[in-house]
Amino acid sequence: MKWNIADLPVFVAVVEKEGISSAARALRMPKSSVSRFIQRLEDDLQVRLLERNSRQMRMTSEGEVFYKHCQLIMEQVEAADAHMNGLGHTPSGELTVSLPMAFSRHVLAGHLQRFHERYPEIQLHIQVTPTAVDLIGEHIDLAVQVGELPDSELIAVPLFETPLIWVASPKRYKADQRFADLEDLLAHVQVCERRYNNAPLVVRYQGDRQRIEIDAAIETTDPIMVRDTVIAGSGVALLPAIYCRDAIADGQLVQVATDVQMDQLAKASAVYTSRRMLSAKTRLFIEFLKELTAELQ
Repeated sequence: MKWNIADLPVFVAVVEKEGISSAARALRMPKSSVSRFIQRLEDDLQVRLLERNSRQMRMTSEGEVFYKHCQLIMEQVEAADAHMNGLGHTPSGELTVSLPMAFSRHVLAGHLQRFHERYPEIQLHIQVTPTAVDLIGEHIDLAVQVGELPDSELIAVPLFETPLIWVASPKRYKADQRFADLEDLLAHVQVCERRYNNAPLVVRYQGDRQRIEIDAAIETTDPIMVRDTVIAGSGVALLPAIYCRDAIADGQLVQVATDVQMDQLAKASAVYTSRRMLSAKTRLFIEFLKELTAELQ
């Protein structure tokens, strides 16, 4: 490799600041030095990266390709730097996290003190919301998202995959109670999480894969509300197993319709933007969430 990797931040700054003068101000370098670095990089690569005159500048096609590689290299350098700094320094500072309601209540809430005792210099700001958030626009470092993630530039770290099961109150149903057919089962579903209500679902029943659709009278974005409503005696519900295990163990819920198995799993992931350096405190909080979810499975 003939070119100098130290020239990459200068090239990236010129592209992102849309000019040598703006880049020089951002880098606190003389314009002549910035120009010299760009010229050296072009000479070493033996390609023209920027077309420039006294009034404007634009990237060449070769420059656009090289810029994409530069972004990846810079992200890896920043991530490595953050990781190594985290190994040698006490993590500190603010960390803003967005969580769904059920995850915040069932997985994290009872363990916040544990995290604080380990990392007392990290100031946690936790937002609870039922919908996906804009990490960059809302200045959020990390979010937990449930379900399948849309294609995006977000980096996802899996936290759990858990079966969807049918549950009911033992006051109304026997454990492992089966129903006459799928229509009979669905007629007993009175409350449902929004993501599963009035949506095509695939089940395995009597050796075949069949499509069903729940049409519950009560719909909510919070699976914990679904669980508690069923505990109070409201029919049958479809819920992630991770949110039901304690209630089943305590005798508040029973699993029913075990012959109707859902094809899909309930999933949760910790996500962060690939354009943001993964700081030591973010990495530690992800590891803490993985630890908590592993304890529940």
